[in-house]
Amino acid sequence: MNEMNKKGQVTIFIIVAIIMVSAVIGYFTLRSGFVESVPEDMKPVYDYYLSCLEATTKQGVSLLGEQGGYIEVPDFEPGSAYMPFSSQLDFLGQPVPYWMYVSGNNLLREQVPTKSGMEGELESYVSERVDDCDFSDFEKMGYDVYVGEGDVEARINKLDVGLEVNNNLIIIKGEQSVIVNNHKISLNSKLGKFYEMAIEVYNFEKTSMFLEKYALDVMRLYAPVTGIEISCAPRIFVDEDIRRDIVGGLVSNIPSLKLEGNYYDLSSKERNYFVTDAGLKIDENMNFMYSPDWPTRVEIYGDRVAKPVGLQSGMEMMGFCYVPYHLVYDINFPVLIQFYDNEEIFQFPVAVVISKSQAREAMPTTTGVSVESKVCEFRNQLVDINTYDIDLNPVPARIQFKCLDSICEIGETKLENDEAVLHGELPQCVNGFILATAEGYADAKYQISTNKEEVANIVLNKKYNLSLDLGNVKKALVNFIGEGYSAVVLYPEMNSVELVEDYYNVSVYVYDNSSLKFPATSKSECVDVPESGLAGLFGGETEKCYEINLPEMDVSFAVVGGGKTQEYMTSEQLENSNELNIDVPLFDLPQDLEGLQDNHMAVEDEIIYLEFE
Repeated sequence: MNEMNKKGQVTIFIIVAIIMVSAVIGYFTLRSGFVESVPEDMKPVYDYYLSCLEATTKQGVSLLGEQGGYIEVPDFEPGSAYMPFSSQLDFLGQPVPYWMYVSGNNLLREQVPTKSGMEGELESYVSERVDDCDFSDFEKMGYDVYVGEGDVEARINKLDVGLEVNNNLIIIKGEQSVIVNNHKISLNSKLGKFYEMAIEVYNFEKTSMFLEKYALDVMRLYAPVTGIEISCAPRIFVDEDIRRDIVGGLVSNIPSLKLEGNYYDLSSKERNYFVTDAGLKIDENMNFMYSPDWPTRVEIYGDRVAKPVGLQSGMEMMGFCYVPYHLVYDINFPVLIQFYDNEEIFQFPVAVVISKSQAREAMPTTTGVSVESKVCEFRNQLVDINTYDIDLNPVPARIQFKCLDSICEIGETKLENDEAVLHGELPQCVNGFILATAEGYADAKYQISTNKEEVANIVLNKKYNLSLDLGNVKKALVNFIGEGYSAVVLYPEMNSVELVEDYYNVSVYVYDNSSLKFPATSKSECVDVPESGLAGLFGGETEKCYEINLPEMDVSFAVVGGGKTQEYMTSEQLENSNELNIDVPLFDLPQDLEGLQDNHMAVEDEIIYLEFE
């Protein structure tokens, strides 16, 4: 009973204390309403409160600048295995929303903040923290401080941020008291100016695509695109090397970009190449940033082995060899654009989009725009797609659809009840192809007329890695050409090959260093052409001659061996083997163009022998 009485007394004291505090707050609120001046001995407390509000406002302004105009970033939208962009760029562990990005279903999207939206976020940020200030040091000095909830109004101007907070701040010391319910602060800040400049630069990029144009220059300078090389040896393109060179080119060039203004000094006239006149006259520090660690997509289309022309039978009259090649690229990567001074920064990322070696279309509106072909916009045929291996085990795979020259991203087959299934919507197309790709498996292609068929069962062949041994061979080009799968190896730089079960035509060309040099020559070729005037109408012809200038050519590599064979390789054979040995016939080093051609022709007749270990 005594314990219960004590607990009851404590409870009564707590209730009384609450009533007294509420009465004091109510009394001062009804009596004062608003005090225009704060007594001198109360000023330290009030000045601290204003500085606390100012510090909170600075934190909010800083977040707005660092996160592209957002304090609370928009909902995260993930990318996909074939389109690596999400809706946010991870910059040093901080999520920065893209102002323009490519969604997982290949739509170009925007999430550009408005000025009123930024002001609203700043108001909410400060409003939630108006009573977070720590007055404990003043309470030790005899002050009682009460902070009430209230409204906040923010204004982001070009060179400052104004804040008005309407809430009750009651300060009591002894018999003195004061209540202030309106607090105004002004913070020097370039947030408004940086935001306006960012909008102007973003609109310029959106409509002019100047970042895409520089990316195309990088592609042409750092990657093979279209060209002809004077050579009698094939030109080999390795995807990993091309991707590395493109990414290296972006790393070297993107940070050098400038928009015309007075914030930089050029080290030479040649650096003018990196300056773009956007008509904005930038007068603040500005950066363009790219990192190889950011999500970057480089896809390459075209033959990776370009074969020489001029060594084939019947082409001896040319007197030289050349190698034509043509590769096409999809390149997608983010660029972070920054405005800054010694104290503040405003930054936002955009996605740069190159599709089939062409810049994306200009984007004047804020709605989602497809970066795919127009064909892909009309997906109205539902097809059930299943992907398996040759033992009919489910294999999750990326699915694309090809109709004529258009390729559409459809999605991914996913495991459902021991099946890898995708219920996908495809465009209607006669004799189109469903393309399936999965890591560790050869790409598969399934022909389908989507206006008639509703189910596609696709089998993917597993890849098996084998070491290669060609014996005493310095350099060789090995081709495995199957009915549904092919592989090319430049030996010994590449000393292994990935193969699947298939029937292969295998060919080997062995090369060695050559000192052959063919001097520049000039010869005349004459042809009969129709005569001009009436004579030409009645079949009259005249001889016209042309001078053909052939350039000097160094043959640094010459064919010195090789041969061909055909073989069916089973999955069991590939799975149970670690190495493939190839016995290759060798020839003498040619001394002239005729000998070079003879060696090429000999490869067609010689037989190579394969042995699995």
